[in-house]
Amino acid sequence: MTTAARPTPAQMPSRRPDTPAAKETPRPSAHREPWQKAILASSLPANCRFVAIALSTHADGTGHIAQQPRLIGLVHNTGINARQVAVALTALRDRGFLRLSPHGGRYDTADLVLTMPRGAAARARRAAGQTDQPTP
Repeated sequence: MTTAARPTPAQMPSRRPDTPAAKETPRPSAHREPWQKAILASSLPANCRFVAIALSTHADGTGHIAQQPRLIGLVHNTGINARQVAVALTALRDRGFLRLSPHGGRYDTADLVLTMPRGAAARARRAAGQTDQPTP
């Protein structure tokens, strides 16, 4: 009597752990121009805003990034070292301006998705309204 060969661990499909963060509903992608205005109006450090604007140049008008720059592309675009770019991407992700696909992926392999945090667009509009006001 012969039995079927059991699969090795390498042949098993990968499973993602069920973490609370993985169960959150993802925010929809953001349009590029309002996203850029929200980035510039944010209180993010200049380094993070620079990386964010460099990332947004790869996005189309709807915020979709077809040709992903990945970490190394952003290093080449900005001239900032890889560790500093990774820190900037983490700050953008933590503030809700960026999402990784797949969730929890690495910056050098995951797709980057522009997202708009709650209230960021309104803050950018207020900041633009204050700068557009003529001074007496």
